[in-house]
Amino acid sequence: MKKNTLLLVASALTLSVTAQAPVKRYVTIEHFTNSRCSICASRNPAFYTTIDPYATDVHHVSIHPAVPYSNCVFYQANTTENSALAGVYSIQGTPRVALNGALIPAGNPLLPAATFQQYLNQTSPLYVQVVETTGSTRDVTISLRTQDAIPAGNYKLYALIAEKEINQATPNGEGVHHDVFRQMLTPVAGVDYTPAALGQEVVFNYNYTLNSGWQPNETFVTAYVRNTTTGEILNSGTRFDPIILNAGEQTVGAVTLTPNPANAVTFAQLGDDTAQNIELFDSAGRRVSLQQGADNPVSIRLDGLEPGLYFVRILGEKGLYVAKVVKE
Repeated sequence: MKKNTLLLVASALTLSVTAQAPVKRYVTIEHFTNSRCSICASRNPAFYTTIDPYATDVHHVSIHPAVPYSNCVFYQANTTENSALAGVYSIQGTPRVALNGALIPAGNPLLPAATFQQYLNQTSPLYVQVVETTGSTRDVTISLRTQDAIPAGNYKLYALIAEKEINQATPNGEGVHHDVFRQMLTPVAGVDYTPAALGQEVVFNYNYTLNSGWQPNETFVTAYVRNTTTGEILNSGTRFDPIILNAGEQTVGAVTLTPNPANAVTFAQLGDDTAQNIELFDSAGRRVSLQQGADNPVSIRLDGLEPGLYFVRILGEKGLYVAKVVKE
């Protein structure tokens, strides 16, 4: 796969640019567990030991069915949708895991390392990009871009809300719970998705409000596309993933932001160009904000972001501009 890189203002942040080539296929792991299940508590640690070194290759969500105990605190938080997600695989006991839509046979270890390794380093013809705003009410944009020929099939998009880490002692002895499913963003049965032409994308827009018990800094959306005929998950995405730019995009150059450092807003002057959209990335390369632009100078909102260094990507009518800003 041919890959070029764009270095933003001599920083360590690199954005990948592909020319309609297959992209990285994340290992989508649906992990069925139960907070009162002692077997889950005994097998989950080894499971996490297996996948933790591959955090940038995996999209994991833990789902809590009613088996073996319907008084599991996480199941009780959303009985209908936890049951529906477990019903996709007819889960009769926990713990169990499914990788890219394939249910792994029950056993100890829960996920054999050799089995997991077979799912790594694969590519997909579909790029799934998730962008979320911050705050208690959030806008979510899910872009599904066709990078290569997508096999014939019936496809649906699924998007769910999870909490990345919950520190809570539960009856089975577990004290930390990872990527805990909270609520569907799409209907639990998914929404129909027809792939776009090569190099084009289909965009879905959603919004949601955090429940009072959810931790804002831990809450995020995972989106994935499943072939409903075969059950296979084609690819998935979260807001933590590096951004892949559209093929053929070139930088016009760097722009100066004023003020910088800034608190709530900073401005960029594009001369005779007009901004179409503005993206902000954190120091790890994750997109944290997507804004629309029309004015010149371009106003770039920083409110709601944590203090630190951010990288700005402004797509204008005449080209792409990059900059960096420090949020106070």
